[in-house]
Amino acid sequence: MRVLRVSLQFAAFAMLFLFIACASPTAKFSSIWKDETYQLQPEKILVISTFKNPAYRKLFEDAFVKALKGRRKDAVVSYTIMPDMPDPVLEEKVAISLQAKAIDADAVLINRPLETTQNDVHMSTGLPVWKTYINTRTDVYDTKSNKLIMSVSAEAWLQKKNPYDVQIQSYIKDLVSMMSQHRLLEDKRIACKENGTSYHGQASCAILKKSG
Repeated sequence: MRVLRVSLQFAAFAMLFLFIACASPTAKFSSIWKDETYQLQPEKILVISTFKNPAYRKLFEDAFVKALKGRRKDAVVSYTIMPDMPDPVLEEKVAISLQAKAIDADAVLINRPLETTQNDVHMSTGLPVWKTYINTRTDVYDTKSNKLIMSVSAEAWLQKKNPYDVQIQSYIKDLVSMMSQHRLLEDKRIACKENGTSYHGQASCAILKKSG
């Protein structure tokens, strides 16, 4: 009976792992740019999604905040303090910067949707199959200077059979991870864990392991 119980637990774990793997889209990055003169690490970030649909805006902002806090960064959604999103956002950079400073945020992250839909042909039936992609551009601005410090364009295929919110969270987690790999939004402890060394050298990693 013990062997059967362990086997069932293992099977359940394997099915859960397979579900998560299938539900997680792999983000593809079409462009990544960072201002290499910017050497600081933002500690508190105001997150803005420009989706006009309030539900989508909330979903993306919540997912970004969750991913950023997973990197030990404080983050605040904008939909609670800026319910009426300026349109277009870029024309209101000064107002947004003032709002960010009001909450002591040292950076503003703005995520913009870019519509992309690809029409493919199913090989066996020859019938058209619509594949919907998430396609967004994410810009990070320094609050003090109002300068753009990083920009990332990314996309991923959304699978109809998997929960939309789970795929969005996975996509944004990949996006934030990529930003961290380019030394923005970086958490040294996670960098050490993921790569066996921090981005600043083996010595830093060893110190982190000893103190953590």
